[in-house]
Amino acid sequence: MNLNDLHLAVVIAREGGLSHASACLGISPGTLSKAVTRLERATKVKLFERLARGMRPTELGQAFLKRAQRIDLDATDLHAELRDLRQARAGVLRCGVGDGIPDRWVLPVVAALIERGIRVDLSGGNSDSLTRAVAMGELEFALTGLHKKPAAALAWEGLRDDPLLPMAPIGHPLARTRREVGWDQLAQARWIVMAPGTSTHTEFEANFRAHRLDPPEPVGTSRSSQRELALVRSLGALMPVPRSVLKEPPVAAQFVPVSPVGGWRSTRRVGIVRRAGGYLSPSASQAMEALEAILRKER
Repeated sequence: MNLNDLHLAVVIAREGGLSHASACLGISPGTLSKAVTRLERATKVKLFERLARGMRPTELGQAFLKRAQRIDLDATDLHAELRDLRQARAGVLRCGVGDGIPDRWVLPVVAALIERGIRVDLSGGNSDSLTRAVAMGELEFALTGLHKKPAAALAWEGLRDDPLLPMAPIGHPLARTRREVGWDQLAQARWIVMAPGTSTHTEFEANFRAHRLDPPEPVGTSRSSQRELALVRSLGALMPVPRSVLKEPPVAAQFVPVSPVGGWRSTRRVGIVRRAGGYLSPSASQAMEALEAILRKER
């Protein structure tokens, strides 16, 4: 059984068929089909059902692919470790930085790595997309905020509490009062929120339900568009943001926190997520240690 064939089968299952896997890998559908045929001959099991549009694993194929994914990740780790040992240096560091992580935590670490000759490939996104990328081996680790511990396949080290707080542009009616704001006022306000299905959106809705109110329908939602603050300012809207972001000078100059009666409930905690037992390059270990030192030092 060929490790490369295993990898191709994992990608075919993930992408839902030969065409999408071909576009993802840059390999012809015919070559991918031959890899599946070789695996089915070797296992004496039909691994995929051919559909009118795409392919899906059979019941036996799902069991096979569950283990194949682990083998594929282990093989990726093995190649990475051998590469680092052979070159006596780290290769490209692929890591993630979640939405709402302040520049003051990340930029000094990235700059120091680059000055030492380490190439860095940064990925952004919400915590859900980044944890999936780490689990699939696309990233060595991610610094992100989570509202609960990730799946058992991922190792998580929470470094500091960084709860979400409602934020409004300076001059907003709810920002001008020094009193705590009523929940009925919050329910009537305009909101920009991360998209449905994200942990941030779920926590947003839970806060209103805890006060027996229907969550307001956001006037806009976002999936890491990097335009959220501009929308909040231009629309005179509110948005839940991490407490640490409100300390960033550009944000503090234009926005202020809004204090609801009884407070805003948030379990968000910032930390580092990586694959449990996965290989970490020397540069990844260095970056994680540096990030941990910065986050634990800041008050």
